[in-house]
Amino acid sequence: MKSLYRQITLKTRITVSFVLLMIAVMAFLVVAEQLDYDELRAWVMTENLYEVAPHLKEDVASGIVPTLPAGNLLYNTQTVPDTLLRFATGYHRLEESEYRHLLVFDLNSQRFYLLQDGERYAGLELLIDSFAPLVIGLCILGAFWMGRLTSARVTVPITRLANAVQLNQKPLPFMDSNDEIGVLARAFAQHSDELERFLHRERCFAGDASHELRTPLAIIAGAAETLLHQLPADSHLLPVAQRAVRTTQEMERQLTCLLLLSRDPHTLPIASVSLRPLIEECMTRCQPWLARKNVELRLDAPQEIHLATNAELARSVIWNLLRNACQYTIEGEVRLTLRGTTLTLSDTGPGLPSSIAPHAFQRFQSGSPQHGEGLGLSIVQRIVEHLCWHMTVESSEQGSSFTLVMHRLISPDDTE
Repeated sequence: MKSLYRQITLKTRITVSFVLLMIAVMAFLVVAEQLDYDELRAWVMTENLYEVAPHLKEDVASGIVPTLPAGNLLYNTQTVPDTLLRFATGYHRLEESEYRHLLVFDLNSQRFYLLQDGERYAGLELLIDSFAPLVIGLCILGAFWMGRLTSARVTVPITRLANAVQLNQKPLPFMDSNDEIGVLARAFAQHSDELERFLHRERCFAGDASHELRTPLAIIAGAAETLLHQLPADSHLLPVAQRAVRTTQEMERQLTCLLLLSRDPHTLPIASVSLRPLIEECMTRCQPWLARKNVELRLDAPQEIHLATNAELARSVIWNLLRNACQYTIEGEVRLTLRGTTLTLSDTGPGLPSSIAPHAFQRFQSGSPQHGEGLGLSIVQRIVEHLCWHMTVESSEQGSSFTLVMHRLISPDDTE
């Protein structure tokens, strides 16, 4: 039965549901049409009035005026008002009278007119008058129930498929179904396979390109170091050689990060990293950018913190953020504050350029203009995502503040 149900398309299910709903509504309308409210009211009132009439027989036969309940009047042909003479035997409803109900009946060859007010039957009339709203309410309730049932049957497979896609479940459910859910599941599976193949190609390309660049970069680094050691101490080319050595070292570190980013996050080598020495190393490397500038570099780290992470990637994040701060801050200070696994780096520079939004500065974000800001912040964002860290950015003309929340904290005892 379930396999047969799966073969029915969503379009057919929804169509059948609404057809059944219309059949139910029309059935209600047909039943309501067959009922004449006035005839129903007449029948009910007649039955009630006839219950009173038999008790009047003995009094009428004895010529005694019957004792009637409050709200009832009894006339014979001699006492009846002229306005009631025109009514034949049976029940009649009086619209413009204090006494709303009239029963004309014959007893012992004599005609009688029994009048009753409407207070006694107010609730009953209300029930009769509410029959039509009751039918409408039942139709609305039926439509609501049918809609809930239909929506549940439609959304359950979609929700199940969405959860499977989110959890990267393989194979996806409903792959063999012939309905729209099956088409959607196969489209998701095909798109997921294409994305995985694309990601694999990108990782292979990044790894191959990094390996290919390492050889010429090593040659350049060797030549720069040789030139640095052969130059005399008073040579005017010494700063140029030092800068060449620093630049090649930075490029080697960037290539190492690119190789690590091309790997699956679950296969990254993880070790215990002492954060304070790592930060101090990055601060030492930043000194050339602070030369001849009135900028103070401060570190506020009251305790030693160890973090289980990849050392190279963690160093790259801190280095790129710190280098940018030192490079673009003209005066003031650059401060690093470490509290637990939360590192805040703030500066008094000009803030982020207008082409980079503080909340999203990915280099390849769709629709974001590029003006040559470099790979630094993009690599930071990629590493933060790769390590499952969290980063927030605040930027203004008075400076920028980057807050890194680094996870997987371990105590110093765990490193022994």
